[in-house]
Amino acid sequence: MTTNEQLQHGRAKNAILAFFERRLSVPKIYIDANWDSHPIDVLAIDRDGVGDVHAVLIFLRKYSTDGDLDDPEDDEMTLKLVDSLAAIPANFKYVAAVDFERNLPVERYQPGMSVMSVAFHSPDGIGRVGLLHINLSADGPAIEVRLRPERFRAKIAKLADDYIQQHEPDWQVRA
Repeated sequence: MTTNEQLQHGRAKNAILAFFERRLSVPKIYIDANWDSHPIDVLAIDRDGVGDVHAVLIFLRKYSTDGDLDDPEDDEMTLKLVDSLAAIPANFKYVAAVDFERNLPVERYQPGMSVMSVAFHSPDGIGRVGLLHINLSADGPAIEVRLRPERFRAKIAKLADDYIQQHEPDWQVRA
C-alpha cells in the first residue's frame, strides 16, 4: 500500500468512527482491532461495551490508468471481504468501499446483481452484510449506506466482555 493509500485508508477509518459515533448509543470504538483472531478495520461495541458488535472491513476502490474505476475488481474485493466476514462473530457486519481520487468524477459503488443477490446474506437468511460507500473528498468524508445491514446470529457477550477488559478503545463516550 502506498503512503497516499495508507493515508486515505486511515481517513476512511476515522469517517467510520464518526459514523458509528452518530448512530450508536455510547459506543466503544476500536481501530485496527484484532477481534477473535480476525483483523478488523473498525470495530464498535454499542452501549458502553455490552451491546451489539459492529465489524467493518474497508477496501480502496481501484482506478485504471485512464482514471476510470475498475468495477470488476471492486466486485472481486467485495466478495473476498464478505467471505472474510462470514467467519467473524458480530451482530452487524459491513464492507466499506472507499473513493479517494480527488479530480475524477466518482460513481457510487454498486455491486453487480450476482454479488448482491446471494453473497451479502448468511446461508440461513439470518443476517446481511451492509455496504457503505465512503467518498473522501477535500471537503471531508461522506458516508452513504448503500445496503443496510441486518442482524446476524452471534453469541458474543463473553467475547465482548473479555475484549473491552483487555483493550482500550480508540474512542468512547466518557461520563
